[in-house]
Amino acid sequence: MSFFKKKEPAKPQFEQNNVNTALQAAITPIGLEFKRNEFLLGENYCRIYGIIGYPAEVDYGWYAKLTNIPGTIVTINSQPLDNGAMLPTMAKNINTARGIELSTKDGIERQRAKKTADDQEKMIQDMDQRNESLGSFSTLIMVLSQNEQDFRDRCTRVVSLANSIGCRIRAIPNLQKEAYQHLCPTYPPNERINEITRRAFPISSFVGGFPFASSGFNDGTGFYLGKDSGGGIILLDLWKREKSRTNSNITIIGGTGTGKSTATKHIAASEYARGTKVIIIDPEGEYKEMCRNEYMEGDWIDVAGGRGGLINPLQVRPAPRDDDDNSDDGIGDLAIHLKTLETFFRLYIPTMDDRLRALLNKSLVELYARFGITWNTDIRAFPNNRFPTIGDLYKLISEKCVNDRNNYVYYEDLKTYLESAANGADHGLWNGYTTINPQSSFVVLDTKSLVQMSGAVLAAQYFNILSWCWEQITRDPTERIMLVADECWTMIDPQVPQSLEFLRNAEKRARKYEGSIVVATQSITDFLDPSIRLYGQAVLDLPSFKLLFGVDGDSLRETQNVFGLNEAQYELLAAKQRGIALMKVGSQAVKVKFEFSDKRLAMFGKGGGR
Repeated sequence: MSFFKKKEPAKPQFEQNNVNTALQAAITPIGLEFKRNEFLLGENYCRIYGIIGYPAEVDYGWYAKLTNIPGTIVTINSQPLDNGAMLPTMAKNINTARGIELSTKDGIERQRAKKTADDQEKMIQDMDQRNESLGSFSTLIMVLSQNEQDFRDRCTRVVSLANSIGCRIRAIPNLQKEAYQHLCPTYPPNERINEITRRAFPISSFVGGFPFASSGFNDGTGFYLGKDSGGGIILLDLWKREKSRTNSNITIIGGTGTGKSTATKHIAASEYARGTKVIIIDPEGEYKEMCRNEYMEGDWIDVAGGRGGLINPLQVRPAPRDDDDNSDDGIGDLAIHLKTLETFFRLYIPTMDDRLRALLNKSLVELYARFGITWNTDIRAFPNNRFPTIGDLYKLISEKCVNDRNNYVYYEDLKTYLESAANGADHGLWNGYTTINPQSSFVVLDTKSLVQMSGAVLAAQYFNILSWCWEQITRDPTERIMLVADECWTMIDPQVPQSLEFLRNAEKRARKYEGSIVVATQSITDFLDPSIRLYGQAVLDLPSFKLLFGVDGDSLRETQNVFGLNEAQYELLAAKQRGIALMKVGSQAVKVKFEFSDKRLAMFGKGGGR
């Protein structure tokens, strides 16, 4: 006799991660109690709605807004219809509706009858002219929640969303039990519910209401971005133009640790590999290692006072020219650059009054004349050392303090304002000829040290850097250039909106010069301060491409409002899953999962999030 127990086979371990608790509670309830317009399903308050009317005109993905609401279960029954058999019924419906429209005295009833007749006539027109096929669709939406107040709020949300997309929706009174049976997979369709909710609708319009993510997002050209929710490859071409894709700009938003920095580096590296020149404004010092690795061999430049990173603000930058431009027509280079300098000095010396600004502008015109630069001078062939510097301007103002006795007091004030830029702490930023001279197509402008400087210096230098970047973009309209403004919140100051205004204008015009502006930030609330919202919201909304990672708090609510997220998209961002983002491309939206090899991640370096 053996005293050894027979070893039991190991029980399989099942993953519990993706359990649909709402569906689980619905099909295995503790108890059921039906009322007129709602019922109790175990511990859940429930109500079932039926869609009794569909919109005449729809956009791609229109129905997904209604079928992806958290806390709901949706069932759709459909079957094809014979167009010929439907025509007499539709004609009868049109005649009935037109009769009501002409006879009723109730304004609301007249409006509804007119809309019914118009919709039916349009459907017949589509059937005749476009060979549109009809289907019979019956849609039920069950709302459920364990909290009564949350249940009421969800019901209101479902009704509001249905109305917003043009659907007519109603709770099904006294038939909640039958509706529940119709919805459950263990019961056959209920004919009474079908009679109430069944409606004829074009099949293509209904199917087009669901943006099937499993089909992937494939532009046919471009670079690998990531994978969609079904594991399909997302191939993205930023330079492809369509109706809703009017530019190549990108907005990237994501909280700390969500993968925003890695995605930004991936996009920059992928475009560089395709031959695009990439310029990155780096306020956190995250791109230095990536820039200098064997794959990029780029130019890392310290533009916060470092050697080789000086951008002379007085160097006149050539105005963008079209192929048919004539050098004798329009506004000259100097006139345009003086406007740029006016903004630069307003940022650097915000306390300067209008009289001093007028004298400064007059002095600048005189200074440029001494260097042979007038209103009509074409400066495209001028080397860097042909332009005046801040030191030259300071010297001219000093001369005027002696020679112009009528205004010497004001020139003394100007001299005092310019002292730091010419001889003091800020001279390393601006007093000298432009030394920045990148030799590669991957350029990193490191601004990390600027964060320690005063707000005025920070704002002025950021504007100076953006002006230089814009010159690179507009120099050759046939060269693709991507400008990445990473951690863009660092250049925002509600007191000085000029940098944001410049960035907005650059986004509007970049497509004309084959340019792409990428704005990456942790939070959008910095862009939406009332004093700068006019520019900040435009900077976020103008790009055709939006890449939204997880955020929370005020930033989550503002993101939903600015980008018009539906409930499912809101929940995706609220989950803050690392490496998961919502991508909006024109009118399309797709969930993106970023997956990279260890070798690819090593290319990005150790700086920033990985």
